[in-house]
Amino acid sequence: MVDSIAEILRTQAQRRSSSIAISGEGRSITYGELDARSNQLANALRGLGVTKGDRVAYIDRNATEFWETAFAAAKIGAVITPLNFRLSGDEVATILRDAEPSAVVIADSVLAELGPIWRPGPITTLVVGDHVVPTASNEFAYEEVVSAQETRDPGDCATGSGLAVLMYSSGTTGPPKGIRITADNLLFAVANFTDEFRPDKSSSSLVSPPYYHIAASGWSLIAMNAGGRIVQVRDPLPRTLLSLMVNERTTHAALVPAIIRIIVEMPDAWDVDFSSLRTVVYGSSPIDPVLLARAVELFDAEFTQSYGLTETVGIGTLLRPADHVGGDASRLKSAGQAATDVEVNVVDVETGQSASTDQVGEIVIRGPQVTPGYWRRPEETAALFLEGGWLRTGDAGRIDAQGYVYIVDRIKDIIVSGGENIPPAEVEAVLMGHPNVLEAAVVGVPSEKWGETPMAFVVPRPDSVLLEQELIDFCRDNLAHYKCPTSVTFVEVLPRNPSGKVLRRELRRPFWAERDRSVG
Repeated sequence: MVDSIAEILRTQAQRRSSSIAISGEGRSITYGELDARSNQLANALRGLGVTKGDRVAYIDRNATEFWETAFAAAKIGAVITPLNFRLSGDEVATILRDAEPSAVVIADSVLAELGPIWRPGPITTLVVGDHVVPTASNEFAYEEVVSAQETRDPGDCATGSGLAVLMYSSGTTGPPKGIRITADNLLFAVANFTDEFRPDKSSSSLVSPPYYHIAASGWSLIAMNAGGRIVQVRDPLPRTLLSLMVNERTTHAALVPAIIRIIVEMPDAWDVDFSSLRTVVYGSSPIDPVLLARAVELFDAEFTQSYGLTETVGIGTLLRPADHVGGDASRLKSAGQAATDVEVNVVDVETGQSASTDQVGEIVIRGPQVTPGYWRRPEETAALFLEGGWLRTGDAGRIDAQGYVYIVDRIKDIIVSGGENIPPAEVEAVLMGHPNVLEAAVVGVPSEKWGETPMAFVVPRPDSVLLEQELIDFCRDNLAHYKCPTSVTFVEVLPRNPSGKVLRRELRRPFWAERDRSVG
């Protein structure tokens, strides 16, 4: 196993210099070219004052420049800090004030949308674009800076507990927090998933999520560590993904259930040749077993579900290929068993003591991939861990006698109605069983009688007719009545974060806006 992120590229450039490292959307590049270009950028950053441990931020859609920046930072021991390109100028400024990067690499298209307030101070800025005209003394055209440097490798790196990545949360429970990922954290995850998914030098791995999400950047490093090719996606539209999977002869694909559902529903997808596809990895949200069965039929590949957090570098549990064929069909509702060399447990939310078999509590994770904590937030870091180094996931779940983990819901999303706990995901799963429901999300809304009560937001299937009472009655046929929605709102789409998770808080917010608290 390599001992640094920089070593992944150095090794492949030496072994496979002329092999393609990145293809798909954006600029294709070989391992040798990526190595040389990242050396040039590393030398440029060092010349601009970036030193070991400094943060280098990146703001753009998936692009080859991201990997040039990430490996350049790695080669001088700096810390890559990818940001969501969809954020507003205020939101970017908030994160930059927290991260205090020495340099920012940003696309000209993103820069044009952010306005003047995105940069909280005189940060060295490298602008990516074909016709960049610097507007400040600390602003430079990316390509001019890179091409002016020699290709000599600066020879540094972060190893062991040295910080390699600073990745910001999506802010689902408050302002984004910087999650510290060390070289050891990331390299353990790369090695672990390499053993599970078996990429090799012939692999072509579809990368559909944005690089500022651990699923995308981690998945890419797994592919490159094996000497394979990553198939880069800038705009993850279902038809684009379908085209890339065919034209690039994809062997491995990481897809969220929402995208899988759309592809499965596309009639022409069933005429596509997926014979190159070996592995499909899915996660980020639950998947309906009926949908999963159709996806397995369509892709005719091995399926693996992965459950983890950014704080665990995406590693927690795996529902492996063998669990998807034959055997106990109820296990398809689980998130699988603990990954190799990772410990997973469920504890009582109040006491922190281990829960009994099948007792619902908070899922906790321990292992070499677990973050040492949040960036400059000692109190929140302390609250993140239980005694013994167990990381609190914030997810409610249970573990059966065979060690299979069943995720019930986010602890903070649990609806408390008349003193009863209602996991929204359980209600959503029933709604998704209705033949005319495409997607569903359930949240708690104020109730004078019960404190709060479930409300469903439903995306109907195209050309179908659905009635509110029909869905409520359907739930009552399949659930205890207290768990059933008391109202249904039909919508065209559900709000999601970039990783594909439904933003229930966005659905809840209007109903609780005038109240002192957001629970009943």
